[in-house]
Amino acid sequence: MKRLLSFKEHFIIWIFVIFLSVSLLLIQHLTGGLTEQFWLSFIPSTIIDSVFILIASYLIAYLLQRNEKRKLKEKVYKMLGTRYESMVMNIVKDFIAYITKEPTKVAKDVSNMKDIKQQLENIKNNTNDYVREDFLRKGIRSLIIDNSINTGNIFDSFKEVELSVQQYTNYFKERHSKEIDAFISKYISVIPDDLRERIFKVEDTLQGNLFLTGREHGLTIDLSRATFDPEQIATSLGEFGEDIHLLLTYFEDIKDENEPKESKGWLRKLDDEKLIMGILYVLLSIVVVGLLFYT
Repeated sequence: MKRLLSFKEHFIIWIFVIFLSVSLLLIQHLTGGLTEQFWLSFIPSTIIDSVFILIASYLIAYLLQRNEKRKLKEKVYKMLGTRYESMVMNIVKDFIAYITKEPTKVAKDVSNMKDIKQQLENIKNNTNDYVREDFLRKGIRSLIIDNSINTGNIFDSFKEVELSVQQYTNYFKERHSKEIDAFISKYISVIPDDLRERIFKVEDTLQGNLFLTGREHGLTIDLSRATFDPEQIATSLGEFGEDIHLLLTYFEDIKDENEPKESKGWLRKLDDEKLIMGILYVLLSIVVVGLLFYT
């Protein structure tokens, strides 16, 4: 992280303190004199100012920590943003198809994150509407690329097929477990701890009982005849939807900072360093005024 205060800013602060101190001492001398009572007021004034300093120190430490975290996220996003979003978008789109039993619909292009995000939010908040008694019996319509079609437009190569829940589940967990494992193995040294935990949680769910098909243990299970509690499955799938939603929106605050300033509120235009500078100036003013005028 870059230095919080540059040499120029240090110089401005000291000039401000000296100017304010001299001005207030001069005013005190002209109005009431530098009496013994005035100098004795330093003791209680120092106690009060110490409380202000303590509170400000905690606030500044918090802002510094948040600023450090944001800087790290910015750095990671610049390095891995495209790769990360591609991986997460693939998970989300396949999950939407798994729940709705239909190919994921996107507006304008296949990478429209805003549209995908809205669909995911609707699903994770209304999973019970999709998970019924026939959830494991109903096939999933999916789009695959037909290499025999070559028109120069990739969208013309998509072909719709219907897969059983078991087939699609195997595809879903195997594809995304491999992609997550490859991503973590390659970039683990730069992935922030909180993001790493979220990714591991999604990977654990993919390998857990929620997407169990029997193939993992060499067993042949007909999921279409399996008995299950729709409400329980809906709850678990809703939680998984929330987990991948957290992945999808992890860098959202970083991308928002790249929006035109006119589209932001005035509070969002303030970064942590400017806020810290403001706190320091206010704190210095309180301390100096308190030392000179407390009675």
